[in-house]
Amino acid sequence: MAVLGISSATKTISVGLAEEGKLLAEITVSGKEAFTEDLMVYIDKLVKESGKKFQGIAVTQGPGAYSGLRGGLATAKTLSQTLDLPLVGVSTLEAVAYNLLDITCTLAAITDARGDEFNFALFTSHDGNISRLTADLVLSSERIVDLLSQVKGTLYLAGQTGGIYAKLRSVDPDTKVIEKMNSCVRGGLVALLGEKLIAEGKAEDPLKLMPKYSHQPNIREWKKK
Repeated sequence: MAVLGISSATKTISVGLAEEGKLLAEITVSGKEAFTEDLMVYIDKLVKESGKKFQGIAVTQGPGAYSGLRGGLATAKTLSQTLDLPLVGVSTLEAVAYNLLDITCTLAAITDARGDEFNFALFTSHDGNISRLTADLVLSSERIVDLLSQVKGTLYLAGQTGGIYAKLRSVDPDTKVIEKMNSCVRGGLVALLGEKLIAEGKAEDPLKLMPKYSHQPNIREWKKK
């Protein structure tokens, strides 16, 4: 089964196709050119260039930013309902961790939340499998440094590490920390995760799949003066 992966939880927009544990195609756009409004354009281009139709959909469910998550989920849920295809939500941080799938290590997946806070989860990678050590959390950089300084052996940092590498080294210069660069949330990795979840029968009701924000949106009632 070919699965479409959609990621819009961060400032990087990415879509990918995976089948039988292999990445088939991927389009990733970052920076000022990345807009969730263009997701269908990227998906259409992906399908045309790969010549492959998808039979399932996976989307980053969070943690992440308000507008990005809403755009990605709306696109995925619309496609799922319109095409009558299975849909699964994927942890943004687990998708980050999948960048290190081929390395045996303890790894921290980190993305920016707000201010001095970060989305954080700790994993192990071994024999092509990623296992969780913590749930997805929102923590200050100081709290993350405190937790990671207790990890024994070599530690990998992946994602938007926000200077945490430097802070860890300043606490203990002998800490074996490797900062894995270019470990963004990729649509192809979301698709690989989604393929496993769909195969395990974990497809979700599109109407019930909800975003998991880093922080709840601060929406206030507008009052006319």
